[in-house]
Amino acid sequence: MNSRPLGMGEQIAHRLRVEIITGGIAQGEHLAEDALASRFDVSRGPIRDALRQLESEGLLESRRKRLYTRGLGLEGVEELYELREALESLAIRLAVARASAKEWDAVQDIVDRMRAAGEVGDVEMFAEADMDFHTSFYTISRNRRLMEAWRPYQRTFAILFELSDTPDIPAATADHQGFLDIVRTGDADAAVKRLQLHLTLAKGHVRDALPEPLRSGLDA
Repeated sequence: MNSRPLGMGEQIAHRLRVEIITGGIAQGEHLAEDALASRFDVSRGPIRDALRQLESEGLLESRRKRLYTRGLGLEGVEELYELREALESLAIRLAVARASAKEWDAVQDIVDRMRAAGEVGDVEMFAEADMDFHTSFYTISRNRRLMEAWRPYQRTFAILFELSDTPDIPAATADHQGFLDIVRTGDADAAVKRLQLHLTLAKGHVRDALPEPLRSGLDA
């Protein structure tokens, strides 16, 4: 993920995104610009930026010119992971065909960051490296439109990564190392199969971590 400081609209979007995904803001709640501007003590400009971003990610929906929250629920989680599997499978196939050894070495550096995170027990550092690991496939694919298709969902998945990442960071690091080792063999079919298993397990962790109201299927 880009480590540049977040703008005010992005900061507000992140806080609202976390609350929507984790159930802190109720399903179907109206998000009014004036109320949010008062809550965050900002003008309406950053609020509009934040709401536009969340709407583009599918976390808000417009009804009669008003924006309402869409909790993920089980159906939403399923849809997100179906989309990610389709996008990332293509990214992996293209990356296997196009990547240089130097580029794969850079991905190995990311796995080494995961290992370092495990040594100090830094869950946040691990989650950031996890996102960088998967985003690297899109980067190495050298398909700009594929990256653009993934980008709107990166921040949503960053939160889902934090929900799904195992507290056993060394085991999770070993899993990613095994994943990368398969990718580097050049066997795209085997790499995609490993991705499918990886996403199935991650999706299960996310479903288990969802608050009970969202796990009960309260989807829009």
